[in-house]
Amino acid sequence: MRLPETVSPIHYDLLVHPNLTSLDFTGAVQIQLQVFEDTSTIILHSKELQIAKAELLAPEGPGSLPVPLQVLEYPAFHQLALVSDVLLVRGGTYKVRLEFSANLSDSFHGFYKSSYRTTTGEVRFIASTQFEATSARAAFPCFDEPAFKANFTIQIRREARHIALSNMPKVPWETPRAVSH
Repeated sequence: MRLPETVSPIHYDLLVHPNLTSLDFTGAVQIQLQVFEDTSTIILHSKELQIAKAELLAPEGPGSLPVPLQVLEYPAFHQLALVSDVLLVRGGTYKVRLEFSANLSDSFHGFYKSSYRTTTGEVRFIASTQFEATSARAAFPCFDEPAFKANFTIQIRREARHIALSNMPKVPWETPRAVSH
């Protein structure tokens, strides 16, 4: 079942944290959306992800708080409905934030694990992604159809002893410094 075209993603900020000991991962995604029709429901893809938190981020300003979203799952269609008490108005731009977790997949789709043997015979695991053609939904909640194009910023949280590789250039990242008073 196709997603409705009431909203469309503009940009994703994605953070994933694979755990190569427990062979699972956690993540958070913030999606900037353009609204094409008034709605209080956002429907997007998610496959075998446990959603820990979903919220609509209120516009910046004094006293603005995130609005919790009710999450309804439709596993047969790999879809989630995020229901808001706030009406998203046509022409508006909004952000939703979701926190999620899942096991690393055994297939070669979404966010998956594979293993190799070192020269000493030790078995080690790696985590990889395969988002084509509709496998991104198994790695993070998203609008996983070709009509919904958006750009991404992706962060990988990892242990210092691991490395992260990408087919895109690394963006310089600085750890925020602590502020002392």
